[in-house]
Amino acid sequence: MQYPQRFLRFFLILIFLHTSLQIVGQSHLTSVDSSHLRGIPRVIHYSKKQFEGDPQFWTMCQDKDGILYFGNNDGALIFDGEHWQKVKLPNNSSIRSLKTSKSGVVYAGGFNEFGTITRDHLGNYHYQSLTKLLRAEDRNFENIWQIHEVEGNIVFRSFKFLIAFANNKALTLQASGTFDYSTVVRDELYVQDSEGLKLLNISSLEFKLLFNRNDFNKEELVSFLPGIKRNDFVLLTKQGSIFHVDSTKHKVAFMQKLQPLQANNLITCAIKSSTDRYYLGTLSSQMFSMEMIGNKLVTSNAFPALQDNTVLNLFESNERNIWVLLNNGIDCITTSSPMSLLFENASVYDALPNGDDLYVATNQGVFISVPNEERRSKGIYFKNINGLEGQVWALHQFEGQILCSHDHGLFTVSKSKVTKIPGVQGVWKVIAIKNKPGFYLACTYDGLFLLTYSIDRGFEIQHRLEGFNESSRDILQSEDPGVFWICHGYKGVYKIKIEDSFKRVTSLEHFKDQNGLPSPFNVNVFRWNNEIVFTTNRGIFTYDQKDNRFQSHPFLTKLFGTEKNVRTILQHGDKTWFVYDNEVGYFDTIDKNPQLHKGLFLQLKGTFNPSMECIVPLNDRYVLMGTNTGLYSFDLSLNTMVKKSKTLITSVTYNDASKEVVCPSSSNKGSILKLPYHTSLLIFKFSAPGFLEKTNVEYSYKIDGVDENWSPWQISSTKEFSIFRAGNYSFHVKARSLLGEESEEAVYYFEILPVWYRMAWAIIVYSIIGVAAIILVVILVKQKMQHEKEKTQGEEREKRKALELNIQHIKLEREKEQIMKDKDILEGDVIQKSKELANYTMLLVKKRELLSEMYEELKELKDLVRDDAARQKLRDLIKRITSNLQDEEHIKVFEANFERVHHEFFNELKAFFPGLTQKELRLCAFVRMNLTNKEIASILNISVRGVETARYRLRKRLSLNHKDDMAEFLEKLYSSNNAPPQEQEGEDVSAFSML
Repeated sequence: MQYPQRFLRFFLILIFLHTSLQIVGQSHLTSVDSSHLRGIPRVIHYSKKQFEGDPQFWTMCQDKDGILYFGNNDGALIFDGEHWQKVKLPNNSSIRSLKTSKSGVVYAGGFNEFGTITRDHLGNYHYQSLTKLLRAEDRNFENIWQIHEVEGNIVFRSFKFLIAFANNKALTLQASGTFDYSTVVRDELYVQDSEGLKLLNISSLEFKLLFNRNDFNKEELVSFLPGIKRNDFVLLTKQGSIFHVDSTKHKVAFMQKLQPLQANNLITCAIKSSTDRYYLGTLSSQMFSMEMIGNKLVTSNAFPALQDNTVLNLFESNERNIWVLLNNGIDCITTSSPMSLLFENASVYDALPNGDDLYVATNQGVFISVPNEERRSKGIYFKNINGLEGQVWALHQFEGQILCSHDHGLFTVSKSKVTKIPGVQGVWKVIAIKNKPGFYLACTYDGLFLLTYSIDRGFEIQHRLEGFNESSRDILQSEDPGVFWICHGYKGVYKIKIEDSFKRVTSLEHFKDQNGLPSPFNVNVFRWNNEIVFTTNRGIFTYDQKDNRFQSHPFLTKLFGTEKNVRTILQHGDKTWFVYDNEVGYFDTIDKNPQLHKGLFLQLKGTFNPSMECIVPLNDRYVLMGTNTGLYSFDLSLNTMVKKSKTLITSVTYNDASKEVVCPSSSNKGSILKLPYHTSLLIFKFSAPGFLEKTNVEYSYKIDGVDENWSPWQISSTKEFSIFRAGNYSFHVKARSLLGEESEEAVYYFEILPVWYRMAWAIIVYSIIGVAAIILVVILVKQKMQHEKEKTQGEEREKRKALELNIQHIKLEREKEQIMKDKDILEGDVIQKSKELANYTMLLVKKRELLSEMYEELKELKDLVRDDAARQKLRDLIKRITSNLQDEEHIKVFEANFERVHHEFFNELKAFFPGLTQKELRLCAFVRMNLTNKEIASILNISVRGVETARYRLRKRLSLNHKDDMAEFLEKLYSSNNAPPQEQEGEDVSAFSML
């Protein structure tokens, strides 16, 4: 690391190769060893206005998250890169010492106080005293000046005591006189007292005297630091003496004196950085640095002005920055930053390294760097070159001379002389004509001029080229002889052809928004990968000679897109530099899928001169950039040292009924912060304390469930959210510095609770009620469905029953009809049979009558016959006839047949009139058959009178009046028996009423 160590010496030793660099009209390419061309580191000032505390600072430390702790007269100031917090000691004393242990615990010491500073879950810092571990008689130890960690012990030093703390126990070691100084080097504790410098065995608490005070001239020891070699040390005193200590030989050798004898200035503090450079603070002349070159320490004052001349302490942070604790404020020297300042207080348009010199073209003229030991404290010293005051556009190196393109014309420049080349005014730049040695074009505000060079006459303007009078700041020569492309910022693109004598323009083509160009505005021309490319507001184009048309460049347009305005493309080595949308960066030219590296240069965003950007790559490591604020140097090798740091959420608050509520500063999926539904304002504060640069940090954030994309980068380290719907959310935030550092994102999980009737328990109750209601509804629905089913089934049964009844009724009707038909048939049959029976009976009656007549006649004949035999025959015949007349077999046959025909009639008759005799029943049958008394008498073989008497008696038995017709009565009785059931019942009643 010899080159970075020599940056601050600023001995301008420049070694350049003779090449040229072209950048936006600058035609000089350099490839030089420019490791020394690094400017002064940037200093960040922190004043009382920012930290709002006492400005006198004594000590500082840094924890594992990169958070800084400062000790001042108020106590402790804690800085996370964005916000300051204060912590006071119980007795309100100053904090004189701070130390972060290997385990990450921050220890603090003050007047009669020592303890720890911790951060609670809400993000607030608190002090916890450890003095209670001491005996009462040991608690008056006054100020703790230093804190060390050695062999697992924390050692607090005051003038009176050494206090060793470990395992929650504290041991004290009293000084024989005073403990004036202590330090830990390579895990060994060194202490100075009145006798000299001693080594303390922390286990046995025994001292070993290494060097007495006479070994370093009885001067006050201010720092004991490790040397370059393992066993070497460097001892510095307040009086400015430096001693070399050889621990193996136990020898102390004086090296040099930093302060003259009897000087009022004193060395107040010193540290050795991780780059093996020593930094020293003084009482009245700020600070300086030293580095070991050979066997000698070389000092340098190459630092910009600090806020105060008195340096009380120094500290190197984890980011390798040097923090300077002043009597009035705090300064941070960004020695590890890749960016350094070379020149300021003017707008830079071009820079040209030349030998040991660096020329800078500005709006105020040309400045040249000169080594000046007296001005080291301000970095590289530049002085303006007389005669070139005013606007300078470009610097060129041709023919071993430096040309200056000036608003007033064209000049040749050297350290001691400035010569104007007559014949031209307002020159943008000068370009060499290919294949024409000694021929150049001076590009001016109103055309082109031929510039020639000869050894005898030098540079001369020959004449203006006729036929073209436009401004030609942006010009590029084509591969075709005499063809040039010229871009005008407002008028478009010109393609001109110049004759071989370079006296006039023979042809001119003007392209505006035709032939494929999207617009005539903001078009620039460059050469990239042996191609001529045109940058526009809508992408990058090439020109097709065959079609006379501009076409989109596939690779570059894909890389940059069509939405960004690319203003500059510069190819140098394996890198291609670019400027677009006020940002500068580079990509690897040969990479097929390159990435745009621009984070390192974000601090210069918006500071470039539009379309006249100054980018001067010196080699693969260093690049110079000119802006409207000055000239900067970038060390690209330091970009690889940028580490991923953390983003911290430092504070989370919300408003609840106009009351601010502080929440835990961390939250994860296992412990989600629950916020009430009426949360009106949720505020997140965050920081990125691990960045090299703790200023100009930008943040981007999003909330899952609300935002789909990350927010634009913003400087504010606070974000407020107003109203959320109930639900689970996660807040994501990440940071980036303007040195290209980007942090890991921090995530905070929280939940907005619903209103009480939307709470989990309410939802459970709702669910239970809902389930119960659903069950009840299901039951009721089932019951309703069952009822409807049963009702439907009942209706169906009723309908089926009614249908069955209807069917049965129909069947009955049909049966009735059939019965009626059968009845009619039967009745007809009965009547027919009754008639046949009556006829048969009548035949029998007639037969009987015939027999009776024959009997009477035979009786008469017997009386007339005298013959006995004949008489006997007659008597036998009479006997036989008498026998037949007396035989009632025909009556029985009649009754049997009649009863079979009219069995229903006889059953009904017997049912209604069970007291009727057989003869009366027989008479009823004869009456129903409408037989006359005579016919009945003949059948019954009785007289008519006897039939009448029998009918009379029967009428009484049947309870009939003399007016009632017995035959009709009996017919109705028979008809009621053969009627349908309903009708039968009514007729039976009427029949009984008739009876």
